[in-house]
Amino acid sequence: MNTDPLILILEDERSQILTLRAQLAGLGRLAEFMEPEPALEFARSHRLDAAIVDIRMPRSSMDGLEFLRALRQFDKDLAIIIRTGSESDRIADGAIEMRAIKRAVKSKTTLAELRQSTQEAVRETRERRETVRRARDTEETKARLVEALGAYDLRLAAADVHHGLVHSLRNQLTALSALAAVIEKDTGGRADPGAKANARRSAELVGGMIDSVNAFLDGPFGEGSTDSRAAVNVCLAALRQFFRGVERWSAEGKKLVLRDLLSDTRVDCAPLELVNGLRHLVEYFLVRAPPNSEVNLVASILHPSGPLAERMAGAGCVLNREAVRRDRPYVLIRASGPLPEASIDQIRDAFTFGPQGGRTGNLNVLSEVLSAAKGAALINGPLNGQFSVEAILPITL
Repeated sequence: MNTDPLILILEDERSQILTLRAQLAGLGRLAEFMEPEPALEFARSHRLDAAIVDIRMPRSSMDGLEFLRALRQFDKDLAIIIRTGSESDRIADGAIEMRAIKRAVKSKTTLAELRQSTQEAVRETRERRETVRRARDTEETKARLVEALGAYDLRLAAADVHHGLVHSLRNQLTALSALAAVIEKDTGGRADPGAKANARRSAELVGGMIDSVNAFLDGPFGEGSTDSRAAVNVCLAALRQFFRGVERWSAEGKKLVLRDLLSDTRVDCAPLELVNGLRHLVEYFLVRAPPNSEVNLVASILHPSGPLAERMAGAGCVLNREAVRRDRPYVLIRASGPLPEASIDQIRDAFTFGPQGGRTGNLNVLSEVLSAAKGAALINGPLNGQFSVEAILPITL
């Protein structure tokens, strides 16, 4: 058993809490409550290892079984010990319904029995959580493999651009730099000051270009970059270039119209992840739009006061709402276009489950980006036949 398990105690009598504190000393950290409402809030925000709950609490707004029903709505794995002064069948049936592992009758449960039951509860909780985690990881692995197919082509394209173009450019610049150095040295013995100045400027220019290429390779789209702050306009420029080279959409008469920010801003997101997530968002619209349609991608700044709250309140659907804070600014990137066969529910489900054959327009890719960046997605429409999906990402402070 790992050290420091967190054990919640809900008991409406102070004397009973003091008794439990003494009886459970050394088994872990105790979170003690005499009222069910704060105990529920604590359980929502902490990973508990066990709970010991008094059933009869006449001074509280709910009894122990009602508390357990509320607890089970968001935590189905926590092992619970119920304490009661009664052996009634009603309490036993309620304990079974709420998946309590033990009923401890106050007058008949010894210190050793309570300590052993608590240790068993901690062990069972952790085993349940581990089983659920493994099952979830298995499903997530399957989903990530599908999503990776949709993301990998862009990553390969980016890598090819870096290796094929930038490395070639650096090699050519290195050769020019060597030539510039020879010319500068050759003019050193001449009397013409203009030739000397030109040679020096040439060497400095080529040297500066090499520095710029090296900085690019170490920058947000370079090899081995660990930068987790994406420059929005840089990412949008990469996206514009990407769609400019995709013949499929131009053959169908479809095009992307992109407008970036007036001044560049960074958001809490890895650059290539942001490009990839937005690429799938744009493709989601392009795939479903009729021929000769226009898809718009517009970036803007949202301040934490009125505009952000109003936008969320007026949205047809908000995903990851709980991550949004009202005390910081956000970048909003809005994709819009005609989706004749769509509905808000279908777009929401595409974020949740991903479209069939998700290599193109897989909104789950954007969902991963927003979750990691503590951003959110707003779905609106239809308005004049147009739907819109707005990705909001926190600005790097």
